[in-house]
Amino acid sequence: MAIQNTNSVLQKVSRVIYANDKNVMRVVALVAFLVVLFFARKLWMINREQSAQYDFSALMTEFETVSREKDPQWSSLLEKFETQYKKHSSSSLLPYYLGYKVQILLAQDKKEEALVALDKMITDLSGSPLIALYEMERALIQLDVDDAKLNEIGLDTLKTLAQDKDNMHRDGAQYYLGRYYWANNQVADARAIWQQLVDEQRDEKMAPSPWVDQVQQQLALT
Repeated sequence: MAIQNTNSVLQKVSRVIYANDKNVMRVVALVAFLVVLFFARKLWMINREQSAQYDFSALMTEFETVSREKDPQWSSLLEKFETQYKKHSSSSLLPYYLGYKVQILLAQDKKEEALVALDKMITDLSGSPLIALYEMERALIQLDVDDAKLNEIGLDTLKTLAQDKDNMHRDGAQYYLGRYYWANNQVADARAIWQQLVDEQRDEKMAPSPWVDQVQQQLALT
């Protein structure tokens, strides 16, 4: 009788161990599947970015070639950029595809379309230190279109960028704001913003602004 009870207990323990083993195996299998899935996604993302970089590099080279031609075929190149933009819709390079699209549209004198592309690009680059650079480019285009409201928006943006001490491209904004004032016969305002640029760059030893020499020449004229 005791032997039978012992066997019964052993059978129960065996069933518990077997059931637990099955649960452990399920957990191990699930973890293994998740690990494989994680690395498969990583590999897919790497391949996606490499493909986008390869296509983007080829288009950059073609852009440089076309820009040197006497009769550049911008429409054909623009179509290629738009095709690759759609193809690599998940790539981190999308804003830079738009950047070249903007340059092509400007070469075709399509400022309104260029502004639309820049708006999208600036949105996609949220948080990037490059945003100020593209905001400045957008402001300059806005100042160049035949639209008083856009002209005002562009000027306000340029003023903000020129006075923003956290803007890495502040010197460029100061230079172009001075050029705007100069072109509109606001010589005193041009001198003031350009002098501010020169004064702020006087002690800059590591990377002096490339705009300083041009500004000093203009100041000497006045």
